[in-house]
Amino acid sequence: MSTTSKRKRARKACIPCHQRKRKCDNQYPCSMCTTYDYNCRYDDDPMGTMGKSVDVPPQAKRISLDGRSRLTNQPHVEQGSHEANSSSTKSPATVTSTSPGIFDDNKCRYTGASAAMAFPHVLGVSLGADSPPRLRSCAYNFGNRPDEASNTHRFLGDLISEEDVGYYAGVYFAVMNPIGDILDPRIFADRCHQYYNGVSSTDIAFAAVAAGVACLGSFLSSNRHARETDLVRYAKAILDDPSSIRTLNIDHILAWDMRAFYLRATSRPKNAWIASCTVMHLCETVGLHDEASIKKMASKAGSAVLGLDADRLRRIFWVSWAGHNMLSYEQDCSAVNFRYVTCQSFVATPGSVADQFVRLVQLTPAPNSPFRLKWEPSNLSEELFERLKAVTELQVKHPFLVVTAADIAFCFYRRLYQAQTGISDDFINLVIDCGNAGVEAAEKLANEGHLFWNILGSVFQFACVLLAIDRPIASAHIGTVFKGLENLVKAADTTLTREALSIARHLLSLKTARKRKELAELEAIEAGYQFGLTPPGPEASVSVPDISWDLYWDQFFIEPYLSMPGGGI
Repeated sequence: MSTTSKRKRARKACIPCHQRKRKCDNQYPCSMCTTYDYNCRYDDDPMGTMGKSVDVPPQAKRISLDGRSRLTNQPHVEQGSHEANSSSTKSPATVTSTSPGIFDDNKCRYTGASAAMAFPHVLGVSLGADSPPRLRSCAYNFGNRPDEASNTHRFLGDLISEEDVGYYAGVYFAVMNPIGDILDPRIFADRCHQYYNGVSSTDIAFAAVAAGVACLGSFLSSNRHARETDLVRYAKAILDDPSSIRTLNIDHILAWDMRAFYLRATSRPKNAWIASCTVMHLCETVGLHDEASIKKMASKAGSAVLGLDADRLRRIFWVSWAGHNMLSYEQDCSAVNFRYVTCQSFVATPGSVADQFVRLVQLTPAPNSPFRLKWEPSNLSEELFERLKAVTELQVKHPFLVVTAADIAFCFYRRLYQAQTGISDDFINLVIDCGNAGVEAAEKLANEGHLFWNILGSVFQFACVLLAIDRPIASAHIGTVFKGLENLVKAADTTLTREALSIARHLLSLKTARKRKELAELEAIEAGYQFGLTPPGPEASVSVPDISWDLYWDQFFIEPYLSMPGGGI
């Protein structure tokens, strides 16, 4: 054996497991981190895949909470280079000076540097080619079948007029866009005018965006468009068109965002979650998670006309990320985890609360979140309590964000309830405070006619949480929550709202029946005590024995084990 060779050591536990003193299976991500949504990472390969050529942004913006910071001094970069079957030692073939991805300016595509289709290009550069092979899917398959044929998409004006698009877009930008803020209203109006007047009538990806905006505006409006459902199908047909995906651009991501939001408001939970997963995969395909790719996209000709400056692209990524991770955490589904994220935070603008929405979701144990607690809690209960304190200290004011903060609090509670771990009174108090604020905000939104997707679910979940807490402090708020739930049913009397109220009442009746049973058992014990025993009779007069009081009492107190005074003394 050569003296220069090094002995291979077994990989140590990942950082979260090591800090929490938990058993780690040394995989990536390990089972413990997967179970508790921790950020699994190892310290034996800190820069194995990131490389020196990647633009690592400065430290992420701290979340200031009453002058304190809960974010440690870590750059906003998440690494995931450790595969499940990786070795414990760094491979000597690893080139740390290369970028983890390649951005194709022509197609606006991002590809991992280790991808099969990228290797001919990488090899060509390494061999000194003046014109290395382009990023192509050659040899990916035999190519003995043609690509799927493109569908013919009708003109959007056949379903909705430019005037109606403008009306519902006004509703969307007034109600929804301050929260998401992924579209510039002026540029959107200009592009709509160009589309309807034939300048860009073949831009089917933008047509899907416009249809999505009109659908959400129609949903949030008291005056629903007669063909709202047809507009949803129209946008979906474009997004599912394989030829449309072959010319992928930012409009596809925006249109999928609109679809995910609409499905969250109108459809089943898994449908919205799947759509949001698609958004995340498209973000990676385009390269929105990579700061270097964002700068290249923003510098391309025509990007300024479309409003796609670097800050707008960052905003699109982080708002999409927040929506996806909120859906995932709410439904206890796996979230898309990027190998790394170098996308910087975007700038907060007046009239927009998009930055607060993103910061709220970053307080959850979401993958690729830049938020870090200043200290590592020893268990899940402590961790979620610290995160919940951060949620409340953020002090959001927008009604939608207040309801979202309540949803996050209920997510934390459900995880502790399922884990059957102890829940402190302080944690319960914070959950109840968030829930009460959420009920008030939900009723405010309903009275304004803005039926956001989470206002009914938040109040319903709060009723369930209060019934599960089973403490007097929770019982005191049940009446108010049920009243709020009844008011929401009056605001939107649908099958689902009535079903929610019916289930809540049924759970309350089950809770009442259990309490009555417990009370009956206690009353039975009390009744047996009152009428089943004979009262004691009067005590007989007992004469006091003649005791010699010449006892040495100091010795008695010093030596208490001496026998008590008796007749022999």
